[in-house]
Amino acid sequence: MHASTLLPGLLVAAASAVHAAEPAETAIESCVSASTIRFGGADQHATLEPDDAQRVHAEMLQRYPVLAQQGFPVTRIVLWLKASGETVFIALLDHPSKADVACFTATFSAQRFDDIAHLRRKYLRPERMS
Repeated sequence: MHASTLLPGLLVAAASAVHAAEPAETAIESCVSASTIRFGGADQHATLEPDDAQRVHAEMLQRYPVLAQQGFPVTRIVLWLKASGETVFIALLDHPSKADVACFTATFSAQRFDDIAHLRRKYLRPERMS
């Protein structure tokens, strides 16, 4: 059973596969469906540094134990601030059939995570965080 069916509302399943979410990217495809996350012009996003990504991934596994039971590999984690003000973590994997491309496996409301204020200050432009 896929983790998204076990955690409705908390975990949004992935849907397509596109590029790694670097600040210049505008979309990320899901690893498991035809969905795509599209970044709007007013959105901000940044790939977490390895130490921060490891800490956030560990918290994902702690908060949602079913992920650990099912296996939840993550290559990178993106912090996404939507124009609406919502902050989201995007879990990425290297695409299984496309070199130098990542796809997303899940998204998480970042507001539920410890130290999100610090990560927002570290990775996002302050003029856009109101």
